[in-house]
Amino acid sequence: MSIIHPFQSSVSTNDGTLVFTVVKNTILAFRCNPGSWNYSLAGSWVDTLDRTNLIKEKVIKEQQRQLAENAAAAATKKSKSTDGEPVVRSVAKVPTPGTGAPPIYSIVRNLLLSRDNKMLFACADSDKSILVLKIDTNNKENCLTLVKRQPYPKRPNAIATTEDNEKVIMVDKFGDAFEMIINEEPKDKINEFEPILGHVSMLTDVMMKKDPESGKQFIITSDRDEHIKVSHYPQCFIIDKWLFGHEEFVSTLCDFLWDPRLLVSAGGDNYIFLWDWISGKSLFKFDYSELIQPYLTDANLAPARFQNETNDIVEYAVSKVVSFANLPYIAFFVEATKALVILKINKDDYSLSLFQIIELPCNLISLFANTTQDELLITLDNRESSEKDFIKFVAFNPEQNKFVINEDKGKSIDKFITDKLKNNENVTISSKDDVYPLYNIANLKKHGEAFS
Repeated sequence: MSIIHPFQSSVSTNDGTLVFTVVKNTILAFRCNPGSWNYSLAGSWVDTLDRTNLIKEKVIKEQQRQLAENAAAAATKKSKSTDGEPVVRSVAKVPTPGTGAPPIYSIVRNLLLSRDNKMLFACADSDKSILVLKIDTNNKENCLTLVKRQPYPKRPNAIATTEDNEKVIMVDKFGDAFEMIINEEPKDKINEFEPILGHVSMLTDVMMKKDPESGKQFIITSDRDEHIKVSHYPQCFIIDKWLFGHEEFVSTLCDFLWDPRLLVSAGGDNYIFLWDWISGKSLFKFDYSELIQPYLTDANLAPARFQNETNDIVEYAVSKVVSFANLPYIAFFVEATKALVILKINKDDYSLSLFQIIELPCNLISLFANTTQDELLITLDNRESSEKDFIKFVAFNPEQNKFVINEDKGKSIDKFITDKLKNNENVTISSKDDVYPLYNIANLKKHGEAFS
């Protein structure tokens, strides 16, 4: 019996009527009918790219390159074996995974809506590309159409859009940042891309910002080496400042609509940082290590090769932090835990304090804030939940003065997903062992002490 794979991420349009999710290598669009919580399938897109063909093309191109390099020498001196016979070169073989090799996943990640909600961007692992999908709400058959696919030399880790909505900024696992013009034809020679800036380690997040006083634009990037860099844009070679303070990698950044000077960062250490990114000043450092302890499980144990004799070393990291458009709060979660943590920002002194912890029925996978609706969308690792708890919706209830889960809305979308997708082979798996990797943030932690 097949089961529906957990939803890896989700985003929603400003008005909340369209919810986009990723399941394995598939993007799904759900329409929420106005005035109700009745859902329908608005569209889908599946990454059907065959990685075997890509590998074959690379092998053939490399063979052709080597033959071209030797062409001049071959014209004057024929290659011969030791017995004087001409050497017959065999056709290059396409490498294939051997027995026991880890599976290769064609994951779609990093969902991002354009600022006008007319485009959906994503990244595909299959060919290390940025995907541009047009959203046509008038198309009742399928609101999603792929209009551009731009491969890159290295896998994209995070994306953002420029303020004019004309370019996508991408940062990759090798520490480079690139910009892509959205309405330009894809480029074939991917190795000729010139980065607009670089770090000496893996880039983890990117954000485009504008100084509200000077009007100057900046690009903020974070990396695996505890760094946050603020660079001028488009003159990205000019570094404005560094934001120092983290002790481990930085995995996530977020800003605020109600105060464009503020920036929040978090990652592999025990702290949530609040910055004035324009002045470069650290405003507050919140230690969340004690409050998260009750929610840590065996899933947070360090890998065996980095364990001690008692096997009790835990490793955890903040996967995502988000803010609200009109509320002085931030929400975050630690990877492989069930806790949604909400902090309050004191606007007088910019201190952070614990406001609320919501325990979800399953581990959180992704967190998205619809800033127009001030609503959180959360996807869960629901492999043990018997086909429910796919997506949760959380919003602030002023009467109760706390954030609450909209159970009716969650049950409505769960029912639709279970009824309509249970026989869809693009989103189902044969067993729980076939679930794609869902927890990758804590793996960014360095273990140099293990080799010292």
